[in-house]
Amino acid sequence: MLWQRVDTEPLDIDTGVTPASARAIASALLRRAVPLLVRRDGRVEPLATATLYRIAGRVVLVTCRHIFEDGTATLGDLAIPLPAMHRLCWLARCARRVMVHPQRDLALVELASSAARDALLRAWQPVPIEADALDATDDLAASVYVLAGWPYAQMRRVDEIVYARPVVVFAGRRALASGAAGDAAALRLAYSRVARRTDGIDVHAPELDGVSGATVWEIRGLLDGATACVLRPAAIQCAFKHDAYTRAEPIGQARDLMKRVR
Repeated sequence: MLWQRVDTEPLDIDTGVTPASARAIASALLRRAVPLLVRRDGRVEPLATATLYRIAGRVVLVTCRHIFEDGTATLGDLAIPLPAMHRLCWLARCARRVMVHPQRDLALVELASSAARDALLRAWQPVPIEADALDATDDLAASVYVLAGWPYAQMRRVDEIVYARPVVVFAGRRALASGAAGDAAALRLAYSRVARRTDGIDVHAPELDGVSGATVWEIRGLLDGATACVLRPAAIQCAFKHDAYTRAEPIGQARDLMKRVR
């Protein structure tokens, strides 16, 4: 199976991010948003999104736990496309172990040093992070966040080629209503059915199936008319409700898992 990325325009859900800023941020994040594929009955299909992180001299793939726990996939069935090489990298060739959080929807796949891992790092840019720095990520108070991933709704298969249009969404935090049932620790972002593209056109926002496991980034220092800012990993997307919210697990909840990476 060949993987072909299709150009996309970022979506804004009432944040007011400028088109220049949105496009610059999208360009950076799409080098880091890793599509995760699964083999089912001999056919390779899109499954989720993930991110490569460098920590303590090692490399881990961070995604959501539920893809391993609901019978969707086993490690031996997972692959990542290597677009420039026109082939897939099967995770079984470089994975040392899978670690899952006992309560949160978080999973880490630790990758062993190997030719397969090196090929992944050439294809997808890893994010450096320190385990101790995760202690500061529980305070999610930014006004604007951005999510980049690979939704099924924007993919089309023609013969052995999958044409995939990623989604990049800018949104603000949506607070849990007072007295409402829900996970107070989770990060919720607004997710409406209609969003404005950076070219000024209002469009229907896609369903986010396939974006589970994507990193949600906190944006700091984004000023009017400026493209320079600081992006910090904030959470891992795990669920959504159209015209309501997208929900993500704060990445600080993975600190104990990441401290086990040595």
